[in-house]
Amino acid sequence: MNIQLQDKYILPTAAGAYYCIAVKETDPAKQFLQKLMTDKETVQLDAETIDHLFADDINDQQQILHHIQKLKWLQGFDQAMEVPAGTIEQALPEILQQLSSDGKALLADDRGLYLASTGFTHEASEELSALSGDLSSLYVRHQGIIKGNLNINSSAFSIVDAAGYSQLGFWPIYIGDLMFVLVISGAPRFDQAAFVNLVWSLHKRYFTDKTSADSDAA
Repeated sequence: MNIQLQDKYILPTAAGAYYCIAVKETDPAKQFLQKLMTDKETVQLDAETIDHLFADDINDQQQILHHIQKLKWLQGFDQAMEVPAGTIEQALPEILQQLSSDGKALLADDRGLYLASTGFTHEASEELSALSGDLSSLYVRHQGIIKGNLNINSSAFSIVDAAGYSQLGFWPIYIGDLMFVLVISGAPRFDQAAFVNLVWSLHKRYFTDKTSADSDAA
């Protein structure tokens, strides 16, 4: 174990958080990171925590943990951190504003309804949410060519200018079996604490650990 994180309060980095939500498929590393975001407060990294966070049938815990740390998907703090206060509806607007270069962003569900919006008018938010739902359906219909033939491992869409810079981007966010779409005007700013807080808030509210559920059912 990396001694720098021993007994630290741990949480995914922005890169680790993005890995958790970018695709629906899962693996032991993703499951470990997701479980870190199901409680309102960070946990300390020790032997007991590792046993609790990994599935019972995982024998190579140290190898997976080393892989996570090598890719810089995990960060440690001297003090415990808490998920943003208040309900997710109250917390999201401030979080979303920090993710856009011009302060305009919204989060929609897979039905095309927005949960929170900042910088957009109500009418624009409704239209963009509907558009995000259409783009999600478009990706599902054509993922054979995008993911299969072209080997593009991303389901995000973007409206770009003549120089190729994104003017409006649509990023799917997978939380367990649920999907949301993050819509951002201008340049996205994912490499910061606000993005981790977004993913953490969504996991805290919506994530269901199938591994634990199946184990409890058995």
